[in-house]
Amino acid sequence: MYDDQSRLDLGQLNVERGSYSAAFDIFYGLAKDRASEDALYALTKLCFDGRLNPEQINTLFTLQNSNSSLGNGYAHFNVGLMFERGMGDVKQDYKTAVEYYEKAIKEEVLDAYCNLGNIYILGTGIAHGVVPNQEKGIALLKKGAEEGSRQSAFTLGSLYATGDIIEQDLKQGYLYLTLAAFAKHDQAKRVLLIFEHAHPGNYREEFDTAQQQYWKIENMRRLYKCV
Repeated sequence: MYDDQSRLDLGQLNVERGSYSAAFDIFYGLAKDRASEDALYALTKLCFDGRLNPEQINTLFTLQNSNSSLGNGYAHFNVGLMFERGMGDVKQDYKTAVEYYEKAIKEEVLDAYCNLGNIYILGTGIAHGVVPNQEKGIALLKKGAEEGSRQSAFTLGSLYATGDIIEQDLKQGYLYLTLAAFAKHDQAKRVLLIFEHAHPGNYREEFDTAQQQYWKIENMRRLYKCV
């Protein structure tokens, strides 16, 4: 009989093989029967990456919504994501998404900073009563990046680098893209190469700052695991 870790490993193996339905069944069973936070995180990633079909999304929503009152951050994040995107039978509702992302942040789900920050910066929730606020959105992305959300770092770096939505700041763009690259964000290294070709300059100070922040995050994670 498999123990929880073996089942998690088996689920991840199925993800790597592209067998997402099998992975969902494994992770869902662990989340439902064992209240495994690791399984909930894995389900969050499957959901975020668009690997779930509508039936699986609805099944996950029922579980997560019933568990949201228990204070589980990944449950809050998943429900927020479903309301933000209008997934499965869940009708798109940015105001409700914001509420769940705020709960997820309180439960230290760091990528919730990114999703919430984007809503305020891009103004996507205005039709649902969420007033755009770029200053608040940028502050959320910065907080997420500083706490260890590589998606927040990548998003903020990209926004500063392009200057299409917020005021361009190449120094800040380089800093946060580098921080995301240190954290092994899939796209960050490629985007940095393009950035350095398009905007040659001296970014040594920003590189050092990003490196110091990365190791600060890593050291805090290691300390947390030891407590």
